[in-house]
Amino acid sequence: MQEVRHSHEPMPLAPDEKLMTPEQKFFFDLRGWILLPSVLSESEIETMKAEVYAGATHSYQGTLQNLLDHPTVVGILNEIVADERFIFDDCYGFRCENSFTTVREPGWSRSYGKGTTVPHVVRPPQQANAMRYQVAGGKIFAGLTRVVWELEEVKTGQGGTTFLTGSHKAHFNYGGPDPNRPNISESPWEDNIRDMMEDYSCPPGSAIVFTESLIHATNDWTNPDNPRCAVFNCYNSIWAQWYRLNLNHKIIEKMPQKRQSLFRGTWAIGGGPGGNRQYSLDNTTT
Repeated sequence: MQEVRHSHEPMPLAPDEKLMTPEQKFFFDLRGWILLPSVLSESEIETMKAEVYAGATHSYQGTLQNLLDHPTVVGILNEIVADERFIFDDCYGFRCENSFTTVREPGWSRSYGKGTTVPHVVRPPQQANAMRYQVAGGKIFAGLTRVVWELEEVKTGQGGTTFLTGSHKAHFNYGGPDPNRPNISESPWEDNIRDMMEDYSCPPGSAIVFTESLIHATNDWTNPDNPRCAVFNCYNSIWAQWYRLNLNHKIIEKMPQKRQSLFRGTWAIGGGPGGNRQYSLDNTTT
């Protein structure tokens, strides 16, 4: 791959970070999501799973925080979320928007859900907005991007997240009475849309990356062999913010410096050479 130089001389990926492959880029653009199987080691899975089962509600602490900037996803996020001019050795070119965990025992029903069971998007994809998926100049701009870490096995048709593949590029309303509604509720096509949604099978330690402009939904967990134990991390451009994180400064300041940069403020000018690169109590999105 040819080296690209910018005015601020951004640093290349660290040795353990992986570039997004042309195949991954093709299918992410085509489908709106990709599956990365068996990313974590068995020891990582067991340690992180134990933290979630013990009550961890996010991935900002413990070993779960290593998922925030795991080398396997950094290269992908650099390609589809980051501003290349702000990829340095001491900061990331994207931000973390939020994180949460889920544990769903066999028999968990969508009726227990909290608003995510109806297929939905961050904003209707046919509308222009800052979070919309787009491609320009040969580069993907995915707006809000979600990385789901599955810490238990997921089997097709038994409760994983489902996606209406390709809907991140939709230009027409999906049939509901309100064109501004970010879900398919009351659409006369709702059953057909649900029938067309896809899911996945994966071993523990796999990651699913998808744009939040893709119609997606929670489903009943019917896998009798294990619960669903997953971590959901969300990322955004350094120029935009969707969630108010409300993350305690004391949690962030205990992180490695580069990881802290995931929570810096959403501005560019100032901050010394290279612009806004370092997190501080006075420079935070939380």
